[in-house]
Amino acid sequence: MTTTKTSVDGKLNGVSGSGNKGLKTIFSAASRFLRKKFNCVRDLNDAEFLSLFDIPEVSYWIDNGFNIKAHAALLEHFRDRVESDWLLPPAQLVDLAFDVDGATDEQLIERANLVLDYDLEWSGVPPEIDVRGSIDWQKNILQNQQWLERINRHSWWPLLGHAYQKTGDERYARAFATQLSAWMNSHSTATNLEDYSCIWSSKQIALRLRVSWIPAFGMFFNSPYFTTTRKLEMLRSIFDQTRFLRQNNATDNLLLNGGLVSAGISFPELHESGKWRKAAIDGCRGVLAPSVSDADSHEFQCSSNLLAYSDREIAAAACAN
Repeated sequence: MTTTKTSVDGKLNGVSGSGNKGLKTIFSAASRFLRKKFNCVRDLNDAEFLSLFDIPEVSYWIDNGFNIKAHAALLEHFRDRVESDWLLPPAQLVDLAFDVDGATDEQLIERANLVLDYDLEWSGVPPEIDVRGSIDWQKNILQNQQWLERINRHSWWPLLGHAYQKTGDERYARAFATQLSAWMNSHSTATNLEDYSCIWSSKQIALRLRVSWIPAFGMFFNSPYFTTTRKLEMLRSIFDQTRFLRQNNATDNLLLNGGLVSAGISFPELHESGKWRKAAIDGCRGVLAPSVSDADSHEFQCSSNLLAYSDREIAAAACAN
């Protein structure tokens, strides 16, 4: 679909750049700086990680030295959250050129089955797959930065999630869970990446948070393949990516702040989530209508409105000429 190609890799690329040697030099220097400055949640011990949450039962077990029970209380809390109210992905899955709302169940499942065969984005070019069926997340077989960025945004996870929820077929959950683990092992932090723009850029993180990672956490929560270990590791990675986004996002870009506010809305039990919401709202006050951003007392409403504006940007990208 030519329309989507132009929009996602044209309109959005202004945020992070693509393939320019001068930009890659800047990204490399920034990456070296981050190795000293970026405080990774994945490096925290259990007690430090659990203390990030303002959940009374979790705090009780931490204070009494029972980290395993604190983990259980944390995940039980999120089990209730994802069953009652969780952030859904945008209807427009731009990297796949797929409109969820405009598709029948049969079309959705058919496209999800193609994902199981590694047809992951609109170009139809599959990534490198090893003998175990694992994706090589860093190999740019097309020598095309935009293609590699799309592969590392995981925009097909929501499609698998929709298919899983409609069918209960664990193949979709297994694909998500194994890809999640492989990606986190390959890209655990900003400190081991040479290609800064592909993984740890504000654009990439904002789109992962809003489109794939946060929605997928809820969509696959009850699958046996989404184990306790994977859930906890995914939470740590989501928080690392959000911290990075807040630390490195100094623009009024709706897409970037949409990613930041997605995490702020989805994890209100985190002590720092209020700062994420506020940073996103403050960053966009100049481009949002006054009614959207006029009162701190309406922070959650402002956050929801900002998210809606961001989703319109994603939808507009899918439809742009």
